[in-house]
Amino acid sequence: MLDMQRRKAMKTFALLGSGMALFPTLEAQAKMLEKDVPQWDEEFDALVIGSGFAGSAAMVSMMDNGLKNVLMIDKMPYLGGNSSISGGSFAISGTYIQKQDGIEDSPELHIKDTLKSGKSLNDLELVHIMAYEGLDSFNWLTDNGVKWKWVSQSGGHSVPRSHSAGAGSFIVRPLQKRIREMGGKIRMRIIMDEIVYNDKGHVVGIKVREKYEFKFDRDFDENDNTTGITKYYRANAGIILATGGWGSDKKFRQQMDPKLTPTMLTTNHMGATGYTIQKLIQDDLELVDMQYIQSMHVTSADEGSFGFAYRFITRSYGYGMMVNPKTGRRFVNEITDRKNGSDAIMAMNEGGINHPILFMDSVGAKTVDIADLQRGMEADAIWQFETLDEMIAKFNINKEPFLDELKKFNEYIKAGKDPDFGRVFQKYKGQTINIEKPPFFAARPGPKIHHCMGGLKTTPQCLVFHKGGYTVPGLFACGEVTGGRHGYNRLGSNAVLECVLFGRKAGKSIADRYKQIVRS
Repeated sequence: MLDMQRRKAMKTFALLGSGMALFPTLEAQAKMLEKDVPQWDEEFDALVIGSGFAGSAAMVSMMDNGLKNVLMIDKMPYLGGNSSISGGSFAISGTYIQKQDGIEDSPELHIKDTLKSGKSLNDLELVHIMAYEGLDSFNWLTDNGVKWKWVSQSGGHSVPRSHSAGAGSFIVRPLQKRIREMGGKIRMRIIMDEIVYNDKGHVVGIKVREKYEFKFDRDFDENDNTTGITKYYRANAGIILATGGWGSDKKFRQQMDPKLTPTMLTTNHMGATGYTIQKLIQDDLELVDMQYIQSMHVTSADEGSFGFAYRFITRSYGYGMMVNPKTGRRFVNEITDRKNGSDAIMAMNEGGINHPILFMDSVGAKTVDIADLQRGMEADAIWQFETLDEMIAKFNINKEPFLDELKKFNEYIKAGKDPDFGRVFQKYKGQTINIEKPPFFAARPGPKIHHCMGGLKTTPQCLVFHKGGYTVPGLFACGEVTGGRHGYNRLGSNAVLECVLFGRKAGKSIADRYKQIVRS
């Protein structure tokens, strides 16, 4: 049944390659050919477009594999994109941290959890690669200066396997430091306008605009931005696309999923637009799973963008309890996956006027870094209460049902079984945590558009498919701009795994292609 669903979804999005009915704002145009380039302004062995987890990993990887004259560009005046502001957790089994904490895990269990969240619409080969080869990429990050703080159990995972280094910037910065140490070039404020092909259909370079001035306005259509100076970069071995998703693009994301209205908030930085993916559609490249765009329920309804409270909220799902204030009752398994959690909240919050209350006690709050807790409180997205009555009054919680629910919940924790929602109770320092010791800390979760599961169809080696069914020589892609890894819904912290692992593969693939070109 699931295979049939996947084939149906794939058939639907094969339409992307035929008429442009699903993209009414796009106009068909010819690919840019090398003969139309007036002159090459600069020449490189290879180019990477995008500077997040995937792009940074690709740069280090291709330099590890022998390339020297390489460049990574980003259109923004800062590096890292969504990666830098993300939670930065890497999901994988078999690490030294899991072993230290006595956590039993396996690639098979990781695959099972991933497919369950993705409704088995994932590309199984790619999921196997992530689960079985991801440990090598985790250790590679460690060797490249990433320092891991802890492992936790993100929603949808059967065991704690989400390894955190802090925010995503604690992963991309060490990689970018390594790029510079190895002699790689990194440039900002350069946007790619066109991929340049030779007469055989091979990628040979890109058309860009330098000194690009991004418009920091969520309502501005980036297709109308004409700033910058046009240049042409030749790429002897080709290019790696690591341009990320399009969660901030109100028009384009709604074409993919009509439910994602312009008023919905997003965790994405403003640069996460559909500008590049629309260019790739015009180049007749194969796309998969574009209709699947994830909302994330670990962000606060009281903050715009990603905000500061998400670390507290993430921990509270693991060590706290969430209720509907009107009923005083729980309404979902707090550690369900992002899709189910977001859907449950949006079904009960009455269009955003009845936000759920998620809280834990002073012992649970110890699982949160004190700086993260303070930042959330300073942003008025986390509140502290000396008594439950204070919290009840603040949020107008239905008192008697709430107190009854809390008593029952604490009994479930002691028994180690949740007959209402089947929740698993996490341990902190070897023990589960009852919610009973003041002060109490609370937040109001509010789902925001977070991750695009769809994108370019690639091989496991990150070669990009044309809609005709063949791969395009010299064109590679990795990270959120690609599809197939996550299916219907991405399991939390699988993105860092995917981006780093396939970023490394893309880097090696383009380095191998360069060596083949030199030999021939």
